[in-house]
Amino acid sequence: MRRRTFLVAVALMLVACRPSPRLEPIPTPVRTPSSGVTTPTFTRPPALPTLTHTPSPRPTAIPSTLFIPSPSFTPIPTMSPTPVPPPPTAVPSPLPTIDQTLGVWESHLTLSTYGWEQALSPTGPDDPIYPYPRMDWSRLGPPTHRDYRTIVLENGYIRVTVLPEMGGRILRWEDKASGRLLTYANPVIKPVNGWGYRGWWLATGGLEWAFPTEEHGLNEYRPWSYRVLSGDGWRGVRVWDTDDRTGLTVEVTLKVFAGRSDLFIIPRIANPTDAAQPFQFWINAMLTLSGGPRPTAGLRFWVPTDRMIVHSTGDSSLPGPGETIPWPVYDGRDFSHYGEWQTYLGLFAVSSAGVVGAYDEAVDQGLVRLYPAGTARGVKIFCLGDLPPSLYTDDGGAYFELWGGYTRTFWEYATLQPGEAVTWEEWWYPVHGIGSLSWAGADLAAALQVTGEGVSVGLYAPAQVSVHLVLQQGGATVADGDVTVGPGRPFRAIYPGSGGGWELQIWRGETLLGRVVP
Repeated sequence: MRRRTFLVAVALMLVACRPSPRLEPIPTPVRTPSSGVTTPTFTRPPALPTLTHTPSPRPTAIPSTLFIPSPSFTPIPTMSPTPVPPPPTAVPSPLPTIDQTLGVWESHLTLSTYGWEQALSPTGPDDPIYPYPRMDWSRLGPPTHRDYRTIVLENGYIRVTVLPEMGGRILRWEDKASGRLLTYANPVIKPVNGWGYRGWWLATGGLEWAFPTEEHGLNEYRPWSYRVLSGDGWRGVRVWDTDDRTGLTVEVTLKVFAGRSDLFIIPRIANPTDAAQPFQFWINAMLTLSGGPRPTAGLRFWVPTDRMIVHSTGDSSLPGPGETIPWPVYDGRDFSHYGEWQTYLGLFAVSSAGVVGAYDEAVDQGLVRLYPAGTARGVKIFCLGDLPPSLYTDDGGAYFELWGGYTRTFWEYATLQPGEAVTWEEWWYPVHGIGSLSWAGADLAAALQVTGEGVSVGLYAPAQVSVHLVLQQGGATVADGDVTVGPGRPFRAIYPGSGGGWELQIWRGETLLGRVVP
């Protein structure tokens, strides 16, 4: 996150209209190919390609039962798996049935909120953020309890709480299977001085939609319109707004399906104006994964790239903004470990693999993001480091940010021509009970670790799937067998072994889904 302070302050009052929600189906979003995507003069990252359609996998058929027992993982005769102790937080059992829990409804939530609206200061045309407001900090009021309308999406595995009144953001995301809150839950809504494109930003936690500029965007603080949605085997909500500067419209559709633990996120940006308009769009997930007020020292980042671009940092031992460093190890420091982010630091991935994730090994909980790499190319990690929590909260909590963007970095803008629109589909799913995160795909997440107890194998899936696992060392098969996993039903076993050269192969029929190394 780059922190910028703008000095000019002058003129806008915000009026937000929200139609009454109606339960109705939503059509499948489509993307209109763009005749060109442009970037600014910054040349370090490669230019964006012309928009092309990348089909998104659809959810598979819903299983008739919530869980199907998994066959035992069968090792070769000379080996026998050693059971792994249960994770620190027990998995609730049994979970509610699918039909009873799939739903979407309106609710209310009371949050302690600083009096920020009375401190909004209008801007004029000479201000870079016009017509959006600045913040007059001398008029900021103390926190008081305030009631907010929420939309709750839920199935047997996850519960998602949406806050339309503040940018349509996801305020809370719970993994019901592990019993943990994934998102950072700030106990107070507090404006932060000097952060974001406007020079102020509301620190709330959850997932926000940053649009149409870099950083946290311009309109994430105000009410967005929303509509409750429903379809065969799924429930959802769509939130949307129109940017005051460009006239671009942004909408985000959220869906949960029966029998699946993944959350489907479908952004759509359209240009109804008669002029070409530049834009950025980012999903900013503010997370702890621990279920507590901050991540633990066991947090690890899994980014399948070999280089990262420095965005901003307080670490003088690192290169400056725009420069690249090898990933994950730079100058003897392994930045895949949360503990190495000792000062504030933001890093963009140089290459887009279509998947990224984080896992807190101390609590055995993680999260995976899947996205169409040819369309939504941005991946960023930001950690607060030594920034004082008093900047954004009143209880000493902390979080990390996992960003996904349409452009690769904050230095790049895409352009929509008149009448054009772009949409894509992402799906994010929680993972737990596998010890770590070494590999992930659309259907599975896996872990392979060499520990003091032996070789640990873990497997998780957002929907029930059966696969064949082959564990090898130096090309020789050590163990193999079939396993069925699903949401709330992770597989984990430890096999005797040590040293290097380990590989886990994941097969479905004759198709090799992935090769996993420690």
